[in-house]
Amino acid sequence: MFSRLFRSRSEVPAAAEAAAPVAPAASGAAAPATPPAAPLPGEEQRHSFVRREPIVNRQQRVAAYEFNLEARLASRLGGRSAVVQRSLQEALFHELALASGESGVLGQRLAFVPVSPDALDSAALARLPRQNTVLMLALPPDVEAEALPPPATLVRLRQEGFLLGMYVPPDKAALAALRPHLDYVAVDVAAFDGERLRNLAYALKTVDGHTVHLIADNVQTADEFNLCFQRGFDYFQGRAVSLKEAWAPAKGAASRMRIIQLLNLVRNEAENKELAETLKQDPLLSFRILRYINSPGIGLTTPVSSIEHALVVLGLGRFYRWLSLLLFAPQGGGFGEWLVVEHALTRGRLMELLGAGRFPPAEHDALFLCGSFSLLDRLLQQPLAEVVGQLTLPPAVKQALLQRQGPYAQLLEVAEACESLESARIESAAQAAGLEAEATNRAMIMAMAWANEVGELGGSDAL
Repeated sequence: MFSRLFRSRSEVPAAAEAAAPVAPAASGAAAPATPPAAPLPGEEQRHSFVRREPIVNRQQRVAAYEFNLEARLASRLGGRSAVVQRSLQEALFHELALASGESGVLGQRLAFVPVSPDALDSAALARLPRQNTVLMLALPPDVEAEALPPPATLVRLRQEGFLLGMYVPPDKAALAALRPHLDYVAVDVAAFDGERLRNLAYALKTVDGHTVHLIADNVQTADEFNLCFQRGFDYFQGRAVSLKEAWAPAKGAASRMRIIQLLNLVRNEAENKELAETLKQDPLLSFRILRYINSPGIGLTTPVSSIEHALVVLGLGRFYRWLSLLLFAPQGGGFGEWLVVEHALTRGRLMELLGAGRFPPAEHDALFLCGSFSLLDRLLQQPLAEVVGQLTLPPAVKQALLQRQGPYAQLLEVAEACESLESARIESAAQAAGLEAEATNRAMIMAMAWANEVGELGGSDAL
């Protein structure tokens, strides 16, 4: 079956150009003391900006991220000597190890990192966190059997705690030889028609009784997503499942507009009685605030049974933060809404982390609001100016959101650029804001870890 599936694959792009991910760390993890990666031959070693791309599962939730170096470095993997290629890969390993610390990946999510066979023994690779990190073998299109990693190396890596995967190479023999050691296989769906894609998925899932999880890579349209879903793929990646191209999220307009009403009341220093009366108009909101205030994390010795008492215990500042997070609690729908929510929370937390050293603590909540509210137009499916016009926000937040000016504007551009997959934009935005790559990478991964934790625990209940 493999021979029939792998005919006419000369059009498949080199595997070294495929994207690659890594593991983000839990919020607050300290970076290990890691020696610098080997410098590039003839070049001064410098830090590189890491990019991320979401991967969704069959439940249409973000299940993984693929991480890449900026294109200027990643693109050079294909046309340089083995020594230079290895140095470039080690630069990626180095950045990810520094940014991730020792705590592993984003919650239970997977993080994929590309690796060539000759880099499997890299000391920089050994410094990556093992938890949920998938090493994705990127093989050249003309790979020879003797260039494949030996089975003993793959067995050792799995024993050390890594998961293993591979981007489907153009040669069937390589896949057949390595498949027994793989946990994941990424398939460029643009290289196959519907029938061959079905046959490939069947063959990969059933050979020798060893199960592998299939990633549909380079999914460009909703039709391709549906086709791969029907063919049994487990994960999906590409423009069709990106924040930019994802289908419109479902509206939760009624409850979200109630939250906006409450946010305005708090900003206008309304009395607790008025806030409580407004909350009581939404039974679900009332339930959630009582559940939150009585949760073990709050540590109260006496249960709170009234809305007004809950507001007294929380205080207006914490109540406002609780509401702002609740605004981004997903309310059903497909991966479109989940992506918007996750990116909004990540933007907010990233701006908060990056601004911690340059703005006083009193402005940190405003930084969070600026980043997270920058996606309210996507979430509510209304023009951002209309949404912001309904909110009472600090002037600096409004200025950044509507005019892209003011003290928060540069950090907002950095937060947006980190999602763009445009390496030049990321570097330009960070340099304009006076940010180094290492600090930006680390803050991004910490923000992603925090957003994942909040999302998994139900939005505001994780505050």
